[in-house]
Amino acid sequence: MLFSTVEVHAQMPSYQFAKNGHVGFYIKKFAIKVLQAEFQQVDSRIDFDATHLAQSHISFVMKVESLKLSNDALHDMVLGPDVFNVQQYKEIIFESTEIQPVGEYHYNVLGNLTIKGKTKPVIFETDIIPTANNNHFTFKANTQIESHNFAMKSKFGSLTEHVNIFVDGELTLK
Repeated sequence: MLFSTVEVHAQMPSYQFAKNGHVGFYIKKFAIKVLQAEFQQVDSRIDFDATHLAQSHISFVMKVESLKLSNDALHDMVLGPDVFNVQQYKEIIFESTEIQPVGEYHYNVLGNLTIKGKTKPVIFETDIIPTANNNHFTFKANTQIESHNFAMKSKFGSLTEHVNIFVDGELTLK
C-alpha cells in the first residue's frame, strides 16, 4: 500500500504509516466475512501527541480506484454507481474533529467521513500504542457505518447494510 504523510503542525510530532499499513473494509453476514477490501493508495496525516490531544489530528484520503477486493467478481459492482461510483467520486475522506482518551493507549477518534459526496460523523475506536523507544506506534482503528447513510446500494439488498472500516499498521516518526 502507498501511504504519504503531510505535516501541518510544526511543533506537533508527525507520523507516517509504515509500508505494511492497511486501510479497508469488510462486510459480514451471519458472522462470516463475505467481502473484504483494501485501499492500495492512501494519503494520511497523523499529528499526534497523547499529552496534547486537542491539537492532535488524524486524516485519511483513500483513492477509490485503488480498491483491491477479496472477491474480484464483485469489483465492477463495488466500484460502480450503486456502491462507490468511482467515475464521479474518486476519494473517500476522513478528518478527525476530536480525540478523546478512553483508557491507556485507547481513544475515540471522532470525525467526519465523506463517501460519495455525503459527509457523516463517525467514531473510530482506536489504539495508539507506543513501542519501547517511543518513535514508533502500533495503530489500530475501526468503526461501523450504515451504507444507506452514504447512498451506497447493492443488488444483494441488505448485504452492505453495515460496513466495517479498519485501519491497521505501524506509525513511524516522520
